[in-house]
Amino acid sequence: MLTEHLHQGDRYDLESVEYCDEALAKIHRGGVDLILVLSLHVPWRMWPGSHAPTGRIDLTNAILFLKHMRAVRNPPPIILISGSPFAEAQEEALANGAFAFLAKPVNLAELDRFVLLALESRKDRRL
Repeated sequence: MLTEHLHQGDRYDLESVEYCDEALAKIHRGGVDLILVLSLHVPWRMWPGSHAPTGRIDLTNAILFLKHMRAVRNPPPIILISGSPFAEAQEEALANGAFAFLAKPVNLAELDRFVLLALESRKDRRL
C-alpha cells in the first residue's frame, strides 16, 4: 500500500530491501535520499559485530539499525513506521536518529508531509 501510494504519478523512485544489512550496504554505496523503516522488528540476515543475539536482547532491530546509521557519512533521514503502542519505542527511535516516528495505521497525508520535510532537510544539509 505504501509503495503504491508513494510511487503514484512517479513521484519517487522506490527500492525496497528485506534486511537491515542489505539496506546498510545500499546506503554505503550512495544514492539513497530517504529511508522508510516499516517495523521495529525488521530482520537482519547477519547480526552486525558483537550484537549477535544471545538470550534476550533489549534492542529492537530497527533501533540497532539506527545506531549503525550513525557511522554513515551524511546519512539519509529515516522515517520509522511502527504499530508499537509504547511511547518508549518512539522516544528511543527519535533519540537514536530517526527523523520521524509514525504510528500504524499510517495516515497517508501525514506520511506525505514527513517525506517532504525529510527530503527538504536532506537537501538543506547538502547546501
